[in-house]
Amino acid sequence: MKVLWSLIPCFIICINFSFAQDPVQIIAKMSSVISKMNKSSFELHSKERFDDEYIYKKMQFHMQESPKKVYMKDLDEGVELLYVDGWNKNKAYINPNGFPWINISLNRFDSKVVAENHHTVDDAGFGFVNTLLKGFEKAADKSGKSLSSLYTYKGEVTINGYECYKLYIEPPTVFKYINYTTKRDQKLLELSRRIFASDYLLKVKNGLSYTRTIRKGTKLIVPSTYAKKVIVYIDKKSYLPIVQLLYDDKGLLEKFEYKKFSKSPKFLSTEFTTECTTYGF
Repeated sequence: MKVLWSLIPCFIICINFSFAQDPVQIIAKMSSVISKMNKSSFELHSKERFDDEYIYKKMQFHMQESPKKVYMKDLDEGVELLYVDGWNKNKAYINPNGFPWINISLNRFDSKVVAENHHTVDDAGFGFVNTLLKGFEKAADKSGKSLSSLYTYKGEVTINGYECYKLYIEPPTVFKYINYTTKRDQKLLELSRRIFASDYLLKVKNGLSYTRTIRKGTKLIVPSTYAKKVIVYIDKKSYLPIVQLLYDDKGLLEKFEYKKFSKSPKFLSTEFTTECTTYGF
């Protein structure tokens, strides 16, 4: 009997290992689902830090990835935005739902459009998650580390009624601010992608804007990586990252929570035009 009892702990351990999830495989499947998804609709509940305060927003989105088409409605303020690649001189068409009481067209990178947002309309939707993953994985490869060093499986949890995988994503380099000298003329968004850093943090640390050209030789203070840590909750059924939390050196920088989402919505024939009857333009 002693021999049999001594085998039980080993048997239990073996069972636990058999049910362990591989975070690299989960991330790979999520990335594949996102890359194949051209259309989506969802509510986005965001929490973003500005200085030492958080701004909360609830927005409705209808999206097409390629060519880029975005309809957004602020569910609290009623403001609507429509952007379509190649239409309206590539400007965002906006219903301000207030003064000046007329629809207006603005550069999608205009300070009025990106105010109280960490991201531009270019980053709207699930596609930006793959942009983040590519940046983290490129950094890992450059530092000689494996993908498994980036991702940690933290179990299964239920979020808003959805069963999800919980994963930590931690970069191969320590998050800190470093000195950087630009090597070419470029815009803020181009720079942030090139050095894999948050465009919002670059903007506030250096007093930059999306529309200004950053000249070659400009000395900047930049984050060494996009985030100190990312926590993501991936819906087990759709494999979409329905909750994302990104942290910097001060704590939570931004949180994005997707609700009422569909990765294959049926849009009206007039979707992404000012003639769409469900819009308020």
